[in-house]
Amino acid sequence: MSTASSTSAHCCGDVVAESSLVAPEERGTLDVRTRAIQHLVERVALDTPGTVAHRTTLGRLVGSGSPRARVTMDGRRARVDVDVAAIWPCRAADIATTVRERVLDEAARLSGVLIRAVDVTVHVIAPEAADEPETRRVQ
Repeated sequence: MSTASSTSAHCCGDVVAESSLVAPEERGTLDVRTRAIQHLVERVALDTPGTVAHRTTLGRLVGSGSPRARVTMDGRRARVDVDVAAIWPCRAADIATTVRERVLDEAARLSGVLIRAVDVTVHVIAPEAADEPETRRVQ
């Protein structure tokens, strides 16, 4: 048994020694999954002033609602379609522009993925249709 543990320790030492000889940019790549970018875009969209969380009764049952993002990846580039909800009365065009800008800047910065295009659809809802704001677990 002691032979096996010394072999694995020796093996790990070789890996560390080899990785320290390789330049950082050549060590590997970061693989950001489409689903992770989708969640990131939805969070950025919801944090945009003027947007609210919204789920219909059916949406509550199947787990869908607003904001909702669809991400199409092409290598390290992405195209995003995002639906957001806003309470009437609102300036839907201004909200769409702000969401687009924030997704292009923040989601790209946080994910490292180049976002080529962002299409935003704003669904205007009645005040009573908005979901209660989420309370943060850690404050």
